[in-house]
Amino acid sequence: METTITTIFEDEHLLIIHKPSGIAVQHQDKANNLGGQINVSYQAVHRLDQRVSGLLMLAKSPKIFNELSKSFQERKITKKYKAVVAQTPKLASAELIHFLRKNSHQKKSEVFQNQVAHSKEAKLRYQIIEQSNRYCLLDVELITGLFHQIRAQLAKIGSPIVGDQKYGYPRSSPDGSIFLQAYFLSFPHPINKQELTFELPMPSIWEKFGFNPSPISPDTPL
Repeated sequence: METTITTIFEDEHLLIIHKPSGIAVQHQDKANNLGGQINVSYQAVHRLDQRVSGLLMLAKSPKIFNELSKSFQERKITKKYKAVVAQTPKLASAELIHFLRKNSHQKKSEVFQNQVAHSKEAKLRYQIIEQSNRYCLLDVELITGLFHQIRAQLAKIGSPIVGDQKYGYPRSSPDGSIFLQAYFLSFPHPINKQELTFELPMPSIWEKFGFNPSPISPDTPL
């Protein structure tokens, strides 16, 4: 499993990195859990699960952290993921709405069709963008951002992510990751308000599952 962090963008206010799977980063964590590769004063603005790879935003000051957090709350930041599943969803595209409740003991989210005590509404949109002989590649846009949200919601509709044993996939992946990547990030710069957009190619290991590693537009027709 690759553990080297790559810098995608940096200025005096913020840093965008490509975090490989295997490194733990939680929302609001200081960057000292990034293997000593990032200045410890930088602060993660959003969550990215340990076994998930992709784009991660870090603020270099409390002011920038607050500005970017506000942009998340106001839904000015677009985050998209690619996910590989073995069971093709019944619909080619859909908006999923569930209610999630974090189970701290099991370190996972419980999913409900209707609201229950201590649950929060979870929304995402997915679209099938490619299929191989056995697997299906999804483009997923987060509308809300809850703990393990994509993993839990896709599992709820019968399409757990490849390698995600915690949510029902039968076995681990060859490199220990789950096949979920935060590949796209777009947001207004917190100071000059210029729109910044970043996109990653998919992990090369996904080639073994029949998918092209080049970036694929979510608007690609089926």
